[in-house]
Amino acid sequence: MPLREEARFRLAPRVSVRPERFGGLLYRHDDRALLFLRSRPLVDLLLGLDGTRTLAEALSELAAERGLEEGELRTIKKALGRLKERGMISEL
Repeated sequence: MPLREEARFRLAPRVSVRPERFGGLLYRHDDRALLFLRSRPLVDLLLGLDGTRTLAEALSELAAERGLEEGELRTIKKALGRLKERGMISEL
């Protein structure tokens, strides 16, 4: 199921993000799932997902701040879809 960009998202309960030089780590405390993220813009987006903005608003802000092109945004959206499927982010 594709992500709804008009929806609001946040990290799932008991999931934490740690920025690293290579991108970051995503850790789910319940089952100790650890994901390596190779995109610092994706990590920054995840850190800002607090449910106050729609995904479209968050992506637009990230693109403006980082000067991201459409191809980079598509890659981030695909990654977010996979993170939602794995239960790392939750739609509100």
